[in-house]
Amino acid sequence: MEELKIKNPVIIIGCPRSGTSLLFTILSSSKHLWSLYQESNDIWEKFYRFSNKEFKNEVLTNKDLNSESKKFLLNEFHKYSFNNYCVGALLRKYASKHSSLSFPVTTLNLLYKKLLLNEYRIVEKTPKNCFRISFIDRLFNNCKFIFLKRDGRANINSLIEGWESNGKYIRASNLPLTLSIKGYYGQDWNFVMPPGWENYINKPLEEVCAFQWISSNKFAIDGLKDIAAERKLTISYEDLTENTYEVTKEICDFVDIPFSGNLRNLSYKPPQVNYITKPKKDKWKENLELIENIYPLIEPMMKELGYSM
Repeated sequence: MEELKIKNPVIIIGCPRSGTSLLFTILSSSKHLWSLYQESNDIWEKFYRFSNKEFKNEVLTNKDLNSESKKFLLNEFHKYSFNNYCVGALLRKYASKHSSLSFPVTTLNLLYKKLLLNEYRIVEKTPKNCFRISFIDRLFNNCKFIFLKRDGRANINSLIEGWESNGKYIRASNLPLTLSIKGYYGQDWNFVMPPGWENYINKPLEEVCAFQWISSNKFAIDGLKDIAAERKLTISYEDLTENTYEVTKEICDFVDIPFSGNLRNLSYKPPQVNYITKPKKDKWKENLELIENIYPLIEPMMKELGYSM
């Protein structure tokens, strides 16, 4: 029996709250791409436990991957990626944390793939992969990366909303450091933890979110420099949400999948996913004074991403 392979996976990267969930939802509807149907955070946590690697920040490089950990990670993706939303989403939501419940389904899923597929494609998404590009590129064969960028003012405003949303986006609890973030009253760190996050435990919340936005985009831009031009595509949140049909068609051409079926239908009328308050244009202006506080911090990255202020 040939070794089961994940061929030419589609990797969505971008800062949290930049539209990655929307794009992931649309692409996951394609029958030509298998999906985890939610972020792969639990699989990455298993990787840390398996490899006995201490978590300090989100960064993983190709040097952090060896043959054993590669085999382990690929097997996790083989087990939990499905091509049926009802089965895949249900298993990921309720059973992936309970091995006794998930074992029969994942075993059958693995057996089916090995017997009938030999190779298949997936779409993978978690904003933390901004910090793992060389690692991801070594893990999979011939990835195609889609980088989502978003106006920093709107993106940071959405991050602030997320931090204030009663634990919806917790990244880490029981921290070794006590948080005293101004404007935030919890003790859980939310969203991504870039290198240097420890220096922001007593900063204003808008500065913490600006740091997350700048770091996510910087690592994505720097990591993609080593990826061949034909394997990377940058799109904006603004284009994705305002011209969903045209942008989705462009993405399908880029990743070489048909622009048809449920995927095409979703691009006509894109769903509203993973939002805190109802999206609307220039919502960040409701917190104008707060956002203006971090203009000097975000201006260089805004220019690099092609946004004016």
